[in-house]
Amino acid sequence: MDEKAKNSSLSVLLIVVNFILLIIFLNCTFNSENDQLANQVIAAVGLTILTGGYAFSYHGKGYRAGKWIFAIVLLLSTYVIAVFIYMLGLGAAFQH
Repeated sequence: MDEKAKNSSLSVLLIVVNFILLIIFLNCTFNSENDQLANQVIAAVGLTILTGGYAFSYHGKGYRAGKWIFAIVLLLSTYVIAVFIYMLGLGAAFQH
């Protein structure tokens, strides 16, 4: 196994570990329903940043899957953020 493949495997492992730690950190305190929704948005953004860093760090044909995974995560993250903003708008509309 060459050095680049070894580093790529370690990067994937660190992304998974960091995402798990992010989820644990966001859920270790008492959260209301609003806080849990905000934490899901933070987790989605965090996963997008981590996968984006991986996708654009490694170049070559062998790492094209990382860019596809980043694109999928980016679309899902955008969806989660849009739904969160929509829910905030609904909450503000029914405030009266």
